[in-house]
Amino acid sequence: MLATMTRGVTHLGSSTLLFPLSALYATLLWRRHSAPLALRWLGAAALGLGVMGALKLFGHGCGLPAFPFLPEDRFVSPSGHAAFATIFYGSVGALAARGAGSPGWRTLILLATVALVAAISISRILVSAHSAAEVVAGLLVGGSAVALFLWSGRSLPPVRPRVPPLLLAAVALGLVGLVRVGDPSFIESGIRSVATQLSAESGLCPVPRVAAFDHGAYSQAR
Repeated sequence: MLATMTRGVTHLGSSTLLFPLSALYATLLWRRHSAPLALRWLGAAALGLGVMGALKLFGHGCGLPAFPFLPEDRFVSPSGHAAFATIFYGSVGALAARGAGSPGWRTLILLATVALVAAISISRILVSAHSAAEVVAGLLVGGSAVALFLWSGRSLPPVRPRVPPLLLAAVALGLVGLVRVGDPSFIESGIRSVATQLSAESGLCPVPRVAAFDHGAYSQAR
């Protein structure tokens, strides 16, 4: 039961779930609230995910420098689950809190958002997909993307978006599907393959580090 719950929580940060949810959320923002707001959210999300992709590519190919706060921890591929979960749920939660009718509801929504992102991040360590340093790095990238989104939309006319029931239903259905059939995402393995080829052919890395780590225990990293 605990293992199933952990897999369920970790799947909430899967790109297989969050990519279509992001498209749905951007569409809802565009149609119900503001096209500029939707475009700013897409831009911030794309930038955050682009940074994650670059870090993963360089990490798998050449290795990343030691993480400042956890210098002894494994630091090869920052957690995409932690980053994407922060970007998506953080943005949804922040806008939902902005539209809350009272300070109490606003606080509750923000606390629930933080708890959800924290649970997903911790689950990546529990399923041996990432080290603590990689999870923290993902959180920092994701948090920066959310901050950029909120900052970029500060000059737009005020809106009071709420979490649409359709979005909640899509999250629930997608999660049930992932728990039952597993996560088919190939993003991490694809990045690792490209990084290996680039590091071998380009000569950009003095000592490629792909082979220096056993990725078997981290096969679920995204």
